[in-house]
Amino acid sequence: MSAQPATDLLDRDGPVPSRLASEVDAIAAAHGAAALISAISADPAERDRIPHKQAAILERSGVTAVALSVANGGLDASVATIVEITRIISAADGGVGQLVQIHNMMLRGLLRRPADALRNRIIADVAAGKRLGHAAAEVGGKHKFDTRTRAARNAQGQWVVNGAKFYATGSYLAEWIFSGAKTDAGQIGFIVHRDTPGLVLDDDWHSFGQRHSVSGGVHFVDLVLDDGQVTLPGTGAPGKPERTGLTWAQINHAAIDAGIARGAFEAAIHYLNTHSNVWVDAEVERAVQEPLIIKRIGDYAVALRVAESLLRDAAELYDAYNARGRPTELDDELILSVAAARTKTDEAALLISSDMFSLLGASASYRKFNLDRFWADARVHTTHDPIRWRLHHVGDFYLNGTPPHEYSAGAVRRPVASSGN
Repeated sequence: MSAQPATDLLDRDGPVPSRLASEVDAIAAAHGAAALISAISADPAERDRIPHKQAAILERSGVTAVALSVANGGLDASVATIVEITRIISAADGGVGQLVQIHNMMLRGLLRRPADALRNRIIADVAAGKRLGHAAAEVGGKHKFDTRTRAARNAQGQWVVNGAKFYATGSYLAEWIFSGAKTDAGQIGFIVHRDTPGLVLDDDWHSFGQRHSVSGGVHFVDLVLDDGQVTLPGTGAPGKPERTGLTWAQINHAAIDAGIARGAFEAAIHYLNTHSNVWVDAEVERAVQEPLIIKRIGDYAVALRVAESLLRDAAELYDAYNARGRPTELDDELILSVAAARTKTDEAALLISSDMFSLLGASASYRKFNLDRFWADARVHTTHDPIRWRLHHVGDFYLNGTPPHEYSAGAVRRPVASSGN
């Protein structure tokens, strides 16, 4: 467990982020940030380092504030723009792209929260480039939403939280962390600043991929919360999140996989043009002239174009859904559209990042090229939400007319049976 003070992990005196004038500017800023991040993350020495430099680039770029209203320093950006930013950053580094994904997931929840001093403070921090993290999942139970973290009132009437979370994406480098705990009256949600006494951020995300998502552990040791930080059972954000509330997370996860696929594709083409030798049976001068390589690159390109097209279509539908006030009659179509994008982006990322080595040759496996980072990130990230369940819900809808569920919707609604311990 890290004993390092939380404040020491961040640069609190960095430059003020850019104020973006339009969504076109936001996409351009994402490309600029991605170029800088890619140059850093391509270095194999960076794989096991905390992505401080990449996070600072995000902070300065302004792209993490675009979902805010114009009055609060953002653009009130469309789903299509936010998803595209996630995809662009993920092409440079899938783990850093996941920092963007979880930030925007938490930000949407915050913006639906009734206005109060805490909400205003967090919005100001987001406008200044700070990011949000998430610590909901736990290990050791039946599933990751089998919550063991507990909260209870102390003698002063304050909430005191004790417990541990894991897969706490982005939290190690986030300014604010969104989490939850069980009480005798049910589940509560809460928001905590990274400098709060009793909050311990662990640098223990030791996966072989998505290392830069810093998805390790968070511990709460007699963490004291005021009522303003806590959402009680039945008093969450207003609106209708039940059917499509988690589709927001899903479409941005698809953007991560689409980005990884694009990054791998472009890296493969670059390597073939600059490093690959001609195979002895091929009667050509350069590897890029070999017919079998050309055909296989065509396979990759088609898989990538399908994935990116489905992602764009889903984002456009999502914007139309929001513009119409999230009508119930579009719930099924939105969930199915995002599920299709998740499936094909997952497939494209795994196909290209793994199979490309069959074209590039043995030297492409050298650590100095760091090309396996795309496969490692894709393989780890695609375990986040098993595609078999996306396909199950799609198939059950068309075969049996069963309304499709979202990721984890059943687990969230279904009580966990007691183990008797």
